[in-house]
Amino acid sequence: MPSDTEAPTNSSDRSPSGSNLSDLPLSDRSPAAPDLSTVKAVVFDVDDTICDSAGAFATGIRLVVDRYMPGLPEPQVQRAIEIWRADPHKHYRRYTRGECTFDEQRFARANELNEEFGGPQITWDEYLDEWKPLFWNAFCSHWKAHPDVRPCLDLLESHGFRLGALSNASAELQTRKLTACGCVDDVPLLVTMDTFGFGKPDPRVFQEATRRLELLPGEVAYVGDEFDIDAQAACKAGLHGFWIDRPSRHLDSRGEQLPVDVSGSTDESAQQVIRVESLTQMAQMLVESHR
Repeated sequence: MPSDTEAPTNSSDRSPSGSNLSDLPLSDRSPAAPDLSTVKAVVFDVDDTICDSAGAFATGIRLVVDRYMPGLPEPQVQRAIEIWRADPHKHYRRYTRGECTFDEQRFARANELNEEFGGPQITWDEYLDEWKPLFWNAFCSHWKAHPDVRPCLDLLESHGFRLGALSNASAELQTRKLTACGCVDDVPLLVTMDTFGFGKPDPRVFQEATRRLELLPGEVAYVGDEFDIDAQAACKAGLHGFWIDRPSRHLDSRGEQLPVDVSGSTDESAQQVIRVESLTQMAQMLVESHR
């Protein structure tokens, strides 16, 4: 998700009909029988694909709210978490385009959150000395893998698929996450923000991942939790793009379903996206395609 390497809800992604994608049958959202027989490797997004970053962010934002907005009612706390994930002003996207630093985007978002919920505006020094360590320590201590990660990796590895990761964050940070998730040895990092100074959806980052695997784009599948900058962008770069759309991702603070609309659904690359609800579903599709 773009908010500090985690995916937001796709509130701005709209299909031409305005229909809720979650209400459509899977066959209406992705090719009925995609030809995956050429796939030799799978490249993973990290945040909210492998690592449950959303849960870790929720813990960190709760501590920030307690410190800077004490007494905020629980519904507002939940709303603050949702806004942080959604990153409505797209500061993290600015970072992935190389327009600002990681800390600059987070500093801007911290003050926007305080302004929205009545907290004080903080200075750059206050951000570095107080806000950042408070949030960061909680966030890092709560990294864990989604339950479907290990079964997916084991199935793919047992059938000879090569694995890797591509992420819009730094190599150091994502290596630590993969280590915490218990799969750093299974999923080597191929491309990060350190590679070019920019990230997805630029097609060059996907093509660099395939180059490092010594494979053609059509021999590589990419899976991520964002429809546009992960799956659709991978398709535009010539890879097979999987969108992992876990149902739990679309629950709001009351546990109710959020609307999910997909941008660019009339675009050919969008039509090529394969939607799955779990990583094991994706792995099973790939294994079946080689039988």
